[in-house]
Amino acid sequence: MSDKGKLPPPLPPPPRSSPSTSPPPPPPARIIPKPPPTSRKMQATAPTPSPEGFMTTQAKMSLADIALQLRDEQLEARVVLYKAELETNSELDAITQQVIKELQSLQKAARASQPHSRPPPTANRAQLETELSESLKEMLSRIFRPGKLATTIERKLGEVSKRFARVFFESELHDRIRGAEGEAKTMRYAEQALYHALRRSEQEIFAALDSYAYSQDHAKRRAREQYLLVVKGLRNDFLARTTPELNALVKYLNEALSLYFTQEMPPTLGELAWQVVKEAKLAEARTGMTYKISASAFSAFRTAFEKRFLQKLVPWVEEEMLKRVRENTGEFRVETIRFVADPVIFSDVCEVVCDAIYDMLYNDGFLDLPSDWRARLTANG
Repeated sequence: MSDKGKLPPPLPPPPRSSPSTSPPPPPPARIIPKPPPTSRKMQATAPTPSPEGFMTTQAKMSLADIALQLRDEQLEARVVLYKAELETNSELDAITQQVIKELQSLQKAARASQPHSRPPPTANRAQLETELSESLKEMLSRIFRPGKLATTIERKLGEVSKRFARVFFESELHDRIRGAEGEAKTMRYAEQALYHALRRSEQEIFAALDSYAYSQDHAKRRAREQYLLVVKGLRNDFLARTTPELNALVKYLNEALSLYFTQEMPPTLGELAWQVVKEAKLAEARTGMTYKISASAFSAFRTAFEKRFLQKLVPWVEEEMLKRVRENTGEFRVETIRFVADPVIFSDVCEVVCDAIYDMLYNDGFLDLPSDWRARLTANG
């Protein structure tokens, strides 16, 4: 690919700085959790396209399953961070626990006194399932309309593009090819080779700098700063060379998602709604109002909705992206073709789009969100 007219890439995460100059860490609730070891293992073993850009249907469905697992792990990690931020002194915790116990006792007594606290008869349950399915389909139809992308979803696709760029650059900064059992990347640019060589030897370089005698502390600090500037410059120059590929892939992703949300998804909303209501057992979990999903049923609803959402979206969007890559084979490196099937891409799509859907369903009065869910979204937003 030509290097002319290259644009500077979005800034990747800043390099490690000296402990003496590092700013204090942000609050725990605003930290984006790092993937746990199981996530990294899943990403490494995820199915990848062939060098020609083809994937089997089974491989695409496996990709959807891995993306869903990554989404669940990220949510669990955020729960841990959210709970850590809520830690207070022991006296306040004791008061909070007492209030919770009293509320639970009141709720238990209320449920026992209400006739609808028991599971509805089979006929009623079937009717409730039908009503909830029709209501969910109607709500989703307001978001996903044939031939017209909703403003909210269009805006969210911009966020998806930003996340895609971040994941792309993170992938580029690895010296191994994902899904290739540790296969080392071929160094295509001088800046790329120098960057990886310096990062690989970074600890030895820092140790050598620390071992020297300096006439002034300022000189020692400047030596480390100069090194970090060199590494940062090499990194940015190298990533700038990959920007044409990134721009093409972002365009393909946006095209594929836009087509899916305006052409492929609208006709399947009835089936999607019925599957979610049945699998989440929403008719059994309903409270007094049959027209909405309660906060207590949200967890089951989210699990079923995102499972079906990804199972339908991933195979179609992945094939659309690969089809565009195949049509421009000479423009992409092997590692770039494999990156198109990174499950993190679809995990991010699921998070951004589904969270927006839940907010819209909440604002329309169809879905009650648990208070801790909204608080976590606010804390991480």
